[in-house]
Amino acid sequence: MRSPLDVYRTTRLLASNTKALEAQVFRRVLYQLETATQISGLEQAKALADLRLLWVTVLGLVTDPDNHLSLSVQKSLEQLSQAVLAELDLPAAEQNKSWLIEVTTQIAEGLEG
Repeated sequence: MRSPLDVYRTTRLLASNTKALEAQVFRRVLYQLETATQISGLEQAKALADLRLLWVTVLGLVTDPDNHLSLSVQKSLEQLSQAVLAELDLPAAEQNKSWLIEVTTQIAEGLEG
């Protein structure tokens, strides 16, 4: 079985516009998170789990030695990923969900821009 990182790399090679594809992933998770705040606790838990998976993936990609981003961008994204994951480690009632949505939105907009 291929690792998630290998699948991601293959998908990136196949995509004509990788930034647009990456932005779509962020937007899908954002939509799920934003709508889950109006629904059940189970849906919120699923949305937060998907958000965690997204940011764990970002952290893994920016710490990959084969990453093509500049070192300063890699370090900034690494710090941001760690901050998001630290927020997600808090009990659900204590998480700043508006901040989580805002940070993820800014990354999506940056990829779209």
